[in-house]
Amino acid sequence: MSRTRVRVYLFTYRRNGTLVRSIESLRRQTFGGWVCEIHNDEPTNIFPADHIASLGDARFTVVNHPANLGPTKTFNMAFGGCPEEFISILEDDNWWEPDFLSTMLGAMDEHPEVQVAWANLRIWRESAGDQWTDTGQTVWPAGDQAKLLHFPQYRQAYTALHSNGAMLVRNSDLAQLRTPEAILFDFAETIRERAYRHPLLLVSLPLANFAQTVSTGRSASFKYRQEHCLLLIDSFLQCVPISAAGAEKLWTEVRGNGYRSYLMLMYTGLCCRSSRKLLGKATALEWFNFILYNIRHPSVLSGCLRAKTVYAELWHYLLENTKARVREQEQRS
Repeated sequence: MSRTRVRVYLFTYRRNGTLVRSIESLRRQTFGGWVCEIHNDEPTNIFPADHIASLGDARFTVVNHPANLGPTKTFNMAFGGCPEEFISILEDDNWWEPDFLSTMLGAMDEHPEVQVAWANLRIWRESAGDQWTDTGQTVWPAGDQAKLLHFPQYRQAYTALHSNGAMLVRNSDLAQLRTPEAILFDFAETIRERAYRHPLLLVSLPLANFAQTVSTGRSASFKYRQEHCLLLIDSFLQCVPISAAGAEKLWTEVRGNGYRSYLMLMYTGLCCRSSRKLLGKATALEWFNFILYNIRHPSVLSGCLRAKTVYAELWHYLLENTKARVREQEQRS
């Protein structure tokens, strides 16, 4: 029996069917030195406890929350400290390949300076009738090489590089990785990534599987999303010098993310002096669409103007952690 090196936090909420798949993917790991806490965030659901009892596997424990905590508070529980060397998060709709833990541990052992590593993910799409289709796509280009990613990467201004459901985190300073609770869970990965020590380590092998589910607990509120994007982008640009070429690269990446995704850059540039340089990269058509959108939805702009006050704790978290990442890079140079 392998010595216990990893504590896996498996968070579940009303997904009994896919939970079984996640649990089985953990039990099939070629590395057996793990323990797992299953956190059930639906107090009335007895299935997780009953299913684990039926397995007779002492590596599992079930924590039934006395009340529904929501995803942000629940995921913060993974960063409360534990005896093991590493922690990992397995979401109830995702699953791992058998060599996930053994490969990730090997990568972390080769890079003792790294706090967090994550694996590439295959993307699966759910359809009616609990049918799953392999899209043939991966989150990153597939390969067999590990890659160190240093801060800053321009994508980190508005999104995360790492993935919660495919990561291994070294057990050091975990409490500092807890995010403020008053945030949209959509942005939890991106916000927490500012607190990870860099470099980050990407293992390009697709060792995990990401589920595009029919239903999701993530927010669809455009207004709140723009407010969070503003805080992310402006905290980045206040700390990271960006050239004209860098601003253009950021615009190019954002434009590739779908319909009117560039609006987040325009709101940030308009509301934040340190990000004003972003406005010069917008096209005439983008300005027209921006003005038209704000005539129809004036509350979005007013929300963005108040975002640093309304989300004061989050703004402080992002700003201080982004400054820390910049200092790390300066010390390394």
